Amino acid sequence: MSTWGLTSLASPVATVPLVLAGVGVGLAMAPVNASLLSATDPGVHGVSSALLVVARTVGKLVGISALTTIGLRQFYAEQSDLPAPMEVCGDGVSRCEEFTRILQEAGLTQLQTIFLGAAVCCAVAGVVALVVFRTADTRSVRASTMEAGF
Repeated sequence: MSTWGLTSLASPVATVPLVLAGVGVGLAMAPVNASLLSATDPGVHGVSSALLVVARTVGKLVGISALTTIGLRQFYAEQSDLPAPMEVCGDGVSRCEEFTRILQEAGLTQLQTIFLGAAVCCAVAGVVALVVFRTADTRSVRASTMEAGF
């Protein structure tokens, strides 16, 4: 998605990376939950799961805030080099199709920067998860054990 252009979403094929991203997020949650449940006593599974949801939510908020800040910095850097509307559209005209396209391209740079940053964060998080959870025994968690805690 960090390489999308102005017309990328016009194609139905653009749905594929969005679906894959959603499936990837869904697939990433189960092993983390299983690792947490295998590392905690059955009596605290509810509290542990709740704290995991809180940690995940805080992480998402911090991540989107940081990525938005980086993206906006890139947008402002692009915007500082833009010509004045009067130079593009002509004297006395402050908005035209060409200037709108220039603004959209600057905004697209912001989105591309955010998606690239998100991809890097996902790759780093994947490596960290592999290292941290390499010894977690997720196979020892049984459905009957989880049901007994509820």
